[in-house]
Amino acid sequence: MAKTLKSIPQVPEFLLSSQRFGIHLGLGRMESLMRRLGNPEDRLRCIHVAGTNGKGSVTTYIASSLASDGHRTGVYTSPFLERFSERIRVLDGRDSVHRMLSDDSEGEIPEEALFRLSGRVESAVHDMLENGEEHPTEFELVTAVAFLYFFEQKCDYVVLETGLGGRLDSTNIIKNPVCSVITALGFDHTDRLGNTMTEIAREKAGIIKPGSPVFLYSPNDTDLSEEDAEAAAAVMREVCDRNGSMLTVVSSEDVRVTSSSADGQVFRASFFPDELRIRLLGRYQTTNAALAVRALKGIVSEAGIREGLENTVWKGRMEILGKNPLILLDGGHNPQGALSFRSSVDQLFADDFINHPPRLIIGVMADKDYAGILAVLFKDLPYRYCEIVCVTPDNPRALTAQALKGFITEHYRGEDLFYKNPADMYNGQDKILTCDNAVQACSEVIALSVSDGAPILCMGSLYLAGEVRSTLLNRL
Repeated sequence: MAKTLKSIPQVPEFLLSSQRFGIHLGLGRMESLMRRLGNPEDRLRCIHVAGTNGKGSVTTYIASSLASDGHRTGVYTSPFLERFSERIRVLDGRDSVHRMLSDDSEGEIPEEALFRLSGRVESAVHDMLENGEEHPTEFELVTAVAFLYFFEQKCDYVVLETGLGGRLDSTNIIKNPVCSVITALGFDHTDRLGNTMTEIAREKAGIIKPGSPVFLYSPNDTDLSEEDAEAAAAVMREVCDRNGSMLTVVSSEDVRVTSSSADGQVFRASFFPDELRIRLLGRYQTTNAALAVRALKGIVSEAGIREGLENTVWKGRMEILGKNPLILLDGGHNPQGALSFRSSVDQLFADDFINHPPRLIIGVMADKDYAGILAVLFKDLPYRYCEIVCVTPDNPRALTAQALKGFITEHYRGEDLFYKNPADMYNGQDKILTCDNAVQACSEVIALSVSDGAPILCMGSLYLAGEVRSTLLNRL
């Protein structure tokens, strides 16, 4: 059940106000800050996860498996969907994993600890400023709080998801990770990471440390061109060779799916003796899970892996929030994510959608490749929509609902998106609605779908997913 507003933890003003410092990649500020805090990260056993898509899922598979094996496991992820405290979590053994199935706030950093440790970080920042140093960014400050909390909680393992890139990400202050895991690579944040796959892969490969094993989601299993996939693989091989790190590539060829439905998937991995079950949907999720399994081989028992994967939940990613009517939420915020969403929906629901066309709620960020996202969503549809509802996510970077509608109507024909209605003869303009309040739009769409039974697909920015999830979840 979703938390009430009163129970949502507050966030220290020190952290919120630091958002004004923006995003500035680099490790200098972080090194200075953590030195003042006693470098607790040096005394933690960390598994480091980078990549373009699938980072959160793989991080959660790994953390759930470690905890299911009895390990006290710290988990650091970003961004948060509904509560700031989601970013810092401790799963304390298998019972904690089971509790998370019914309470997604399980293990989140308590408000008391968040404020207390933020106070310690703030004191260290004041010392930096008095010394003439630059103020750390918000992400750096939160990462520092996370390291302090995981050390204080005596975590056996910590699973760290990078925020942006890898080489200069604040999580990359760790020196000797248990292993480094690099998920599916693609083109995102090109303004900061580079415009070529060689440049992007080199930034991601920056988390690789001397002698630490590396596990890579095969670039050939992504939507990268053959040339870009080989460029990414070449960078990984080069960096691993230079660091004396063993590289293991996990691909879809290592995975055989035996069953797939809206309730989850069953598959076999070539390097694991038994069938494995996951709740998460999408063919790519079986490869994500296999990547996590391979990274954990020799660390977690087979029983821990089986149980951990089966009980992994990751909200806002191909998440079914209701079945009558179907409500599906996904934060696919780039073309690669949109492709994963589209392929999964087509596989699981296309036949049903031919007879029961869905409503699509969509909202995107203006600085993302929304043209690429829409091209993936709308190309060669095997079904049609009954309506498309464009919304403006509550974020200063959001593309307005009107601008999104304008782009769709300019680039797509009504007959390619909607079923023919004699009254409007494919008048797509009338079937594309706009709303600047995403929560209000979701409430209205739910009321319509409860009445006529039309499925609801809500897709786009993770900011949108976080904003509307509780509305969709508590639909009745």
